Amino acid sequence: MSIVKIPKKFRDILNTLRSGQIVIGLEQLEKIKGFEPQKAIVNAEIDYFNSNYESAMTNDENGLPFNDQWYAGNVLSEHFSAYTNTALRTGNISRAEGFYNNFLTEKEKLNLPEHQIRTYRHQINHHLAKLKGENGLSIWSKPLKIVKDGKSTDEFIAQLKECRPQLTFDSEKGAEYLLHFMLESGNTDESLTYYEKFADKIFIGDIHINAARLFLLTGQIDKANQALVTFAKNWYPVEHIQITPMVLFDYEDLLPLLTKEFKQEILNIPKGNQ
Repeated sequence: MSIVKIPKKFRDILNTLRSGQIVIGLEQLEKIKGFEPQKAIVNAEIDYFNSNYESAMTNDENGLPFNDQWYAGNVLSEHFSAYTNTALRTGNISRAEGFYNNFLTEKEKLNLPEHQIRTYRHQINHHLAKLKGENGLSIWSKPLKIVKDGKSTDEFIAQLKECRPQLTFDSEKGAEYLLHFMLESGNTDESLTYYEKFADKIFIGDIHINAARLFLLTGQIDKANQALVTFAKNWYPVEHIQITPMVLFDYEDLLPLLTKEFKQEILNIPKGNQ
C-alpha cells in the first residue's frame, strides 16, 4: 500500500467543497498540481450529485484503480455502487463490464494478500452480476419492510431498561440506541413518530437513512427527503477526498429520491470536515 499524504492546501480546498462552495472549490482544485487519482475521485463525487453521468464514470475509471493511495475501503465500495447504478441508468453496460474486468485483472497481477484479492473478486463479481440484471445481491443493503405487528413500544422500553438502564425512552441517547431496532422490527408508524421527535438531535447516520427508507415506503416523500437532508448535515468523511455522502448509492430503495434537483441540494449542504 502506498498511501499518499494530502497536503494542507489540498485539504483546505476539500473542506471548501464539503462546505457547499462547489464552484469556488472546483476552481481552486484545478490549480492543484498532481494528485490526479484523488482529484478524479473528488470530481466523480461532484459529477454523480450533479447528474453528469458520463463524466462521473470517466473520473471513476481514472481514479478507482489507484485505490491503494488512500486508506478507507468505503471509497471504492460506494463508488462502485454509484458507477454500477449509473451504467444501468445510462445503458453503459459493456463499458462498465470492461472497466470491472480490467480492474480485477490489474489487481490480480499485483502481489497482494489473498484475502484482499478475494475481496476484489467478490465485489467485482457481484457488480458484474448486477449489470446482467441480477437482484438481491449482498453488496447492497437489504430492503426494509413496513411493519404493522412488530414489537410494541412497551417492549422496546423494557429492552432499554434491561440493556441500557442508564438511559430513558425520552432521552436523545435512549432514542439513538432504540431506533436502530425500532426502524427494523417495530411498528413502522410508531417508530417513525418516535424518530421525528428526536430527529434533529440524532447524529448517527444509519438512523436517518433507515427513517428515510421507511418514509419513502409509506409514501411520505417530503419526510423522506428531510431525513436525508438531516443525515447530510451530520455526515462526516472518512477520507479527505470524500466530498459528499456517496453511501446513499448503496441503498437501491433510496434511488427514487435521488433526483437531479435533490442530489444538488445534498451536494450544496455544508457538511463536516475530516
